[in-house]
Amino acid sequence: MAHQPPERRDPNDLDAWILGSGIGSLTAAVHLIQEANVPPSRIHILEALEFAGGGTATCGDPVNGYHYRAGATPIFIDAWMERLLSLVPSKVDPKKTVLDMMETNRSKPPAEKLHTRFLARKASGVERINTKDIRLGLRDHMDLLRLGFKSEGSLGRSRINDYFHKTFFQSDYWLLLATTYVSLTNGFTRDYTDDNRFGFQPWHSLAEFRRYTQHFRNGTHGLDRACQLDVGRYNAHESVIAPLADFLLSRGVDFRFRTTVTDIIFEPSHQQVSTICAVPENEPATTIKVRQQDVVIVSVGSVISGATTGTNESPPSLELMECDKNLDDNWLLWLELSSKDSKFGNPYNFCTRVGESRQESFTVTLKNNTQFFERFVQLTGDEPGTGTFVTLKHSSWLLTLSLPQQPMFPDQPVDVQVFWGYAAFPEKEGDYVKKPMLECSGEEIMTEILHHLQFPTEGILPGSITIPCVMPRKSAPLLRRDGPDRPLVVPDGMRNMAMIGHFVEIPNEVPVSMDYCVRGAQMAINHLMGLG
Repeated sequence: MAHQPPERRDPNDLDAWILGSGIGSLTAAVHLIQEANVPPSRIHILEALEFAGGGTATCGDPVNGYHYRAGATPIFIDAWMERLLSLVPSKVDPKKTVLDMMETNRSKPPAEKLHTRFLARKASGVERINTKDIRLGLRDHMDLLRLGFKSEGSLGRSRINDYFHKTFFQSDYWLLLATTYVSLTNGFTRDYTDDNRFGFQPWHSLAEFRRYTQHFRNGTHGLDRACQLDVGRYNAHESVIAPLADFLLSRGVDFRFRTTVTDIIFEPSHQQVSTICAVPENEPATTIKVRQQDVVIVSVGSVISGATTGTNESPPSLELMECDKNLDDNWLLWLELSSKDSKFGNPYNFCTRVGESRQESFTVTLKNNTQFFERFVQLTGDEPGTGTFVTLKHSSWLLTLSLPQQPMFPDQPVDVQVFWGYAAFPEKEGDYVKKPMLECSGEEIMTEILHHLQFPTEGILPGSITIPCVMPRKSAPLLRRDGPDRPLVVPDGMRNMAMIGHFVEIPNEVPVSMDYCVRGAQMAINHLMGLG
């Protein structure tokens, strides 16, 4: 059913109800204020956690070790994100926008040199590999070209390995694509140093892979360089999420924290929301009446739902990794909506297949010891923050490391350094620590890293704290799916409700980044408010 362009709504005669406070929800609120002119007091954000953007908030401290949760979601500055950040005044200098400040905080232009992308284990030691040395065989290259000419609908639920020959998955080209996120912006291929992992696996959706390769059709050039504009002064949460939340709070947006939305009631035609059912913490359940002129924005699904964290001495809880454990309110609400009408999508396709979507990340805090960073710079030839990810090619866990510009966190002391990384195959046995990464403590993960790099454990390990985190649904947006499994941003016939997040359908776009959530929110506000 085609959407008829709605009439422009009167911003002074409506209430906007936004369910969730992730990047998409915060984006929707910013555009409601800055472009639709809705009074901030009439924007209501309902959030189960006690703070905004909680899914990416950093945990820990320099004493007990940091846990960098924002690494779960890639971020890059594309036209949609630029549009958003250009609307938000900087907290440091109100005369400038957040985008202006990110430009100002660039320490220097990215160096025009080849950076290390892989480290390979050789008889002579550890050897570095850059993207210039990566090639693809003729057969695999032709298969890749032919994929671009196929329609997405014709690919159906095919896996990537249903299409490509096994030699494709043995190539460094595949390894590069599986461990790097790329965006095509204004004709240029760009890669980013912070939060950019994609996590493709051979069993993931061929249709999603096709979308990715269409963004990547200019080749591998540029995949070993970082764009510091896209990093900001600190990490992604502090550079993007926190400024949005601070702006909305300062303007008087009605944040209702510790409030869980349990259901949405529709009129019989399923075209109009009439009631929101919510449960504030330690209070009786309540109902919120939604008028015809009001708008409702629903954030569905979550890539960090069910994430479980270990310590330097203990692994994450295996029990909490089961598919029916720790589904957050975004999933539970989506499951409820899908039972009412198929136009709201099929969350079961994405939330129950944790064996196909699981990844493990880790954050390493180094105190009073610069030896790891110094040795890594010497090994790769790249200063922290100037290169992109470095993958340990022969690691059975397929470990990938990111050494960002320091400090990563506003409270990080000068004698503390932090890096983070992830593993594509945490269920496999380690090469030096002889058990699956899922069963390893943080110290055991750091031990494995040091052995692969051939760094001494004695001078580094005692001064390190490694926090492991397993995310059962990290790559769930890449799972095989049928067309209706992802709902449209504005489901067919809906007059006052839109859906946002990684699991809505935006044709031809890649769903795993923050930018995708930003774009969905902008589409939702443009349609519901009649902005064109």
